[in-house]
Amino acid sequence: MRVAFCGLALLIGSCSNNKLYPVSGKVTYKGSSAPGAVVSFHRQGGEAGKEPLILGIVQEDGSFELMCGYLGKGAPPGHYHVLIEWKRLLGPCTCAAGPASIQEKRRHQSGPDVLQGRYADPKNPRFQVTIKAERNELPLFELTD
Repeated sequence: MRVAFCGLALLIGSCSNNKLYPVSGKVTYKGSSAPGAVVSFHRQGGEAGKEPLILGIVQEDGSFELMCGYLGKGAPPGHYHVLIEWKRLLGPCTCAAGPASIQEKRRHQSGPDVLQGRYADPKNPRFQVTIKAERNELPLFELTD
């Protein structure tokens, strides 16, 4: 419990020490939107596990907005690697009978990454961006095979 609290404090501190600026963009796969894809930003030169969790979820129209943990919309200024993973939902969870919570019963099973990890490798990021201390509208992230 203490380790989790310390880790959460680090994530919160990393976002709250820097002002957040709005960041939005769009993701397409072979020219169509990729709803449900997760777009995550990782500060270049940052230490894994010590940087804020900055991500966005692609909407039906292909757009996304970044969130910095629960602190709100946006990201601190800096240079980032962008990773994208897209796991389509296969259907509702077939949870075992028992005292499962309503939320557990509503979970969905996700399939394998449609992109087969090509855009989610932190050692070989396909995209890099710079977030500025202003509103940021990013160029299109066009995904292909």
